[in-house]
Amino acid sequence: MKTRDGENKYSLLSRVTLLKGLTQNRLKKIAEYALFRQYKKGEEIFSKNSIGECLYVLVAGRVKIYSSAGIRTKTFALLDPGDFFGEMALLGDPIRSASARAIMDSQLLVLERKSFQKFLKEDTFLSLTVLKTLCERLRQADKEIEMLSFQNVLGRTAITLFDLESKYGKESPAGILIDTEITQTELADLIGTAREMVSRILSQFRRMKAIDLESPSGKIIILDKEKLKNCIYQ
Repeated sequence: MKTRDGENKYSLLSRVTLLKGLTQNRLKKIAEYALFRQYKKGEEIFSKNSIGECLYVLVAGRVKIYSSAGIRTKTFALLDPGDFFGEMALLGDPIRSASARAIMDSQLLVLERKSFQKFLKEDTFLSLTVLKTLCERLRQADKEIEMLSFQNVLGRTAITLFDLESKYGKESPAGILIDTEITQTELADLIGTAREMVSRILSQFRRMKAIDLESPSGKIIILDKEKLKNCIYQ
């Protein structure tokens, strides 16, 4: 990565959903402007209400997008390699509406505001793709609002497990393994509740034989989807 930086950036950008469909020349031009940045586990990438100056593409590691109020935290998304974030503050109000933090050692490609806006003006396809992405993220935000408004914590936990299963699910002899490292605190932040409550609910789901925990990793295995679905308010 150090010796052939430009070629690696091009290869990475070509796999980013936002940029798929762009011409080879356009991708190479964007790669010329992109910079690598490293973030340690727990390091803040940007904070809510700060000025947004960059678009970020996750190359390696994991990042969470979240907001905090007092001691409470709500995680809106867990991002994996190939995902991008930070685009909203580059298109309208430059104030960040949420915070971003590396929850694993992470490497990112960064594109500054002026460069990003320049490419948007020059490429109609890229502009339309950005609009589609923003619409999808707004739909996800509506889903979050609906879940917090109409589901109790039991239902929210079940829905969150299904969301994680759709993203990280892997067939195993015991059931569907959620094949990713996620702590109970991180799970609680996704659900929007306290870690102690998540611990009690996971224990309840295990007693119901709806889930189990893989040993020794502690990863969640979904044993019975119907039992989980029955916990969701219809």
